[in-house]
Amino acid sequence: MTDTLRISTFSRTAIHTHATEKGFYAAEDLKIEVDMTQGSKTQMAQLKEGVWDFVSTNFDNVLYWNEDRGADFLVVSAMESLPHQDLVVRPEIRTYEDFRGKVIAVDAAESGYVTPLRVLLSNAGLKENEDYTLIEAGATDERVAAMASGKAVGAMVSEGRELSYGMWVMDAIGRLYTHYASIIVVRREWAAANESLILRYLRAHLGAAASLKGSKDVSFAWSGLHEMMEVRSGVGFLRGEIDPTRFATEHYFEQALPH
Repeated sequence: MTDTLRISTFSRTAIHTHATEKGFYAAEDLKIEVDMTQGSKTQMAQLKEGVWDFVSTNFDNVLYWNEDRGADFLVVSAMESLPHQDLVVRPEIRTYEDFRGKVIAVDAAESGYVTPLRVLLSNAGLKENEDYTLIEAGATDERVAAMASGKAVGAMVSEGRELSYGMWVMDAIGRLYTHYASIIVVRREWAAANESLILRYLRAHLGAAASLKGSKDVSFAWSGLHEMMEVRSGVGFLRGEIDPTRFATEHYFEQALPH
């Protein structure tokens, strides 16, 4: 019997496309319905409400929602990756000092790429609400639109995006990490009742990833999760100890790895 899984993500990944086109999902009798979210707050609220089965999001969002919003999310897949996010600015911004008195557009003010952005700004000697302010605009397209309209002078933008209106790449958060992780997250209660579905989905996902990479050498990216927690702790937003096992398990991942 074919089961339908509902997934929310910010963009269609090469792994998802490969898994669809090469029959990895079909081999597990899965039909995948994908939603392209316009903001992490909507995405995570809907996951909490049970609208989605799986969510691809920033691990920092999981930290915030579990610690501050009463959610009980569980990371079931973490793969080594790169953040691929640039600090893009309008042409009038030439140095970090030019941010003084200005507005920066973010997806959400409490979590996501805003956390490493805060590190960049803090390292440049800038203090939030004293030297700059943040406005919540949503996903990448909305942040770029905020800059284009003049509502904001900077934002985190996906690496490699074609820019206009004189916007340019001023910095990148990649230099803050030696390890990083892309994650898949579910509700812990849902996971307990749907182990078979999780394993089938991860077998397809990890199989497609191995096929694209040309190697089955993959492991759960604990180091990436740990570093992302360190960055959140560094700006004072992590509430508990730096221990990824509070929010993640490799239980399903290890069983689903291709052999």
